[in-house]
Amino acid sequence: MEHSHPPVRINTNVVLDEILRPKRTIFIVNPKAGIQSQRRIQESVDKNLDHRKFEYGIWYTEKPGHAGELVRKAQAEGYEIIVAVGGDGSVNEIGSAMLDTDLQLGIIPAGSGNGLAMHLGYGRNMDAAIRKLNTAQVKTFDCGLFNGRPFINLAGIGFDGLVSNLMQGSYWRGFIPYFMKSVEAGLVYTAKECLIEIDDRSFTEKCFAITVANGPMYGYNVTIAPDALMDDGFFELVILKDAPKWQYFAAVPATLNGRIYDAEFVAHYKTKKVKITTEGDNYIHLDGEGLTMRGEMNFEIKPKALKVLVPKLG
Repeated sequence: MEHSHPPVRINTNVVLDEILRPKRTIFIVNPKAGIQSQRRIQESVDKNLDHRKFEYGIWYTEKPGHAGELVRKAQAEGYEIIVAVGGDGSVNEIGSAMLDTDLQLGIIPAGSGNGLAMHLGYGRNMDAAIRKLNTAQVKTFDCGLFNGRPFINLAGIGFDGLVSNLMQGSYWRGFIPYFMKSVEAGLVYTAKECLIEIDDRSFTEKCFAITVANGPMYGYNVTIAPDALMDDGFFELVILKDAPKWQYFAAVPATLNGRIYDAEFVAHYKTKKVKITTEGDNYIHLDGEGLTMRGEMNFEIKPKALKVLVPKLG
């Protein structure tokens, strides 16, 4: 399904028209994301987008992998801005198809957690996020590669990977289902012995969860890597070491106030590369999308790979 809107012309001077030409913008919508707020995306864009600045269309994904196809179609048709309307998984799929191009990524939160949208300042309200697009500024961010596969914000192994895998099979979305799956995973998952190799050292650690962070937070303001910067050329590697399970649950408030590094069972490192080796099946997530695999897990930072529209502060 496609919809387009013509630009609002405010000048008759040809030169000024070109200088002030509206940016060709496409909204790529995941109709199955999150809690279905995107059902009113047409109404919200019509009402809140500055039509003097943007000439826009709306395209809807129809199947897994379709978002990447739509990005390539948009690029071939001369669009300049791609706006992901969905959750972190949608942002991953769309952003991954935009790497090393001049395309600019905007984000409208319509998922469950919306971690990257929250971090960048778009918030959780769709109308407000569209208004923020009107004055957003372009910044160039790094991204991560997991065995060659891109991720934009966070990748994880272990407990949080299991949570993402459990959520993938669930029809329920939102905070409560996520919290319940987290409790379920926390009760059944046990720490695994891992060989971890980073830029300047290697060590063995029994790990409950490992986060390879380009950005600092999951959804719901859960900050796992408070020192992570998306444009510094480094990951923040955060390890939750083996500990009594009550300690993990007791540390949840620390993820909401940026103090998770104070926990005794947490170690963190700044690095450009990470190699993790462990036995058996591993639960993994890339920007919240769960998968399982065996074998070596290699992470590498890809500097200055993605242009992102970031709301102005204030």
